[in-house]
Amino acid sequence: MEKDPLKLLAKSINNLVLVKLKNGLEYKGRLIEVDNYMNLVLSGAEEVEEGEPKAKYGEIFIRGNNILFIKPDVTESDWEEG
Repeated sequence: MEKDPLKLLAKSINNLVLVKLKNGLEYKGRLIEVDNYMNLVLSGAEEVEEGEPKAKYGEIFIRGNNILFIKPDVTESDWEEG
């Protein structure tokens, strides 16, 4: 198991991720970029509320200090089920 969070995120580039923010909002999308501050760029992003898509965005930037957690191994079935 990878112990360096940035290396784990770097390995997740071009894969689907789930990001939960400190304010409770959740986003799913394809991780395009990550930096040393854990700022993220997601493409094909969706805002998710209670497992259901609430809004769709093309590309979004999420500031690292707003992130509560990141699930880097979201599968296509997780993506479709919400």
